[in-house]
Amino acid sequence: MGRNQRILIVDDQEDLREQLAKLLVNHGHPGKTAQVVQSMRARLMGLDVATPEKPSNLPKYDIDVASQGQDAFEMVKAAVENKAPYAVMFTDMRMPPGWDGMETAQKVREIDKNIEIVIMTAYADYGQDEISSAIGTPEKLLYIKKPFQVEEIYQLALSLTAKWNFEELERTRRGWLENLIKCIRKVKLCGSGQNVQEATLDSLLSFTGGRSGFLGVLDETSGTWQLSAHRQIGETMAAEFIKTHADELKNSDTVQKNFHGLFLVPLTSNTVSAFVAINDSVPENDAEWFKLLNLLMMTSNENLEAVAFRKHKMSIETGTQNLLDIMQEIRTDAQTLKEKYVQDKSIDSALQKIDKALASIKQR
Repeated sequence: MGRNQRILIVDDQEDLREQLAKLLVNHGHPGKTAQVVQSMRARLMGLDVATPEKPSNLPKYDIDVASQGQDAFEMVKAAVENKAPYAVMFTDMRMPPGWDGMETAQKVREIDKNIEIVIMTAYADYGQDEISSAIGTPEKLLYIKKPFQVEEIYQLALSLTAKWNFEELERTRRGWLENLIKCIRKVKLCGSGQNVQEATLDSLLSFTGGRSGFLGVLDETSGTWQLSAHRQIGETMAAEFIKTHADELKNSDTVQKNFHGLFLVPLTSNTVSAFVAINDSVPENDAEWFKLLNLLMMTSNENLEAVAFRKHKMSIETGTQNLLDIMQEIRTDAQTLKEKYVQDKSIDSALQKIDKALASIKQR
């Protein structure tokens, strides 16, 4: 996510708001007058004229201005609706004929709880306690008296934009964590079999912000991929993708942001090989996000392993039952033969061996 360097300056005096905007845009860059003087000195001394380099570590602010509180309110409202909010608002206190700084800040705070507000004034119209009480969220409100130093404004812009971005990152990460908990809960409570595979796909779609994708599981017996679940992608299209990239999928053991146009999440363990391919995911460029994704992958792996174990166990139990049925049929046939050939002792021996085999199978 990019840093938010958006600042709104609200003042009814055009020259003051324009000066403040230029101050923040040009701070740290050599002024034109200073450049001319340095250039003249260099020429007089016979030195090469060097073009001053602009510092690369200075913030680049995106600044808008408004002359009235009502205009500022509409600009903040539009910014919030467009998901491009302002980080900081500097507002003058007295701005006739419209809202003063107090009312402007109150209205803005109602629609944007996170914006940092700085009130600038040369007059003591309101006390600081009164301002804080009226506007609310005092930890996001500062009060500065005119005249102020250039460095004060610059430091306020620097520190408050940094504060806004830090808090926004924490809010975002908290949202990821809450989403992770919901996704893990969905996987854990999904039941068994096909439900687990569908829940795994749905959870990974939800966490990555995707809507369409599919899940494939490797059949260890045949060595081929099986399409197990799909969402908003045609079954034929998903199956064709798996067939085309089958060998690559077997060798993919790490998350890939662009696996032939899809976001690939491998789900591999000692007993299960599976993957989820997502068509329209929105992966975050943040190590913490990938750590949370890894936790969801681990949970999904555990559930897929449990499904595979239950399936294997059921297969063994089914095979054992089939064997018991066959042995029971043989014993019934042998018993019939014994009744027909009473004198043949070999049949008794065969029956004993069958009973022994049946007892052994039942103990498994």
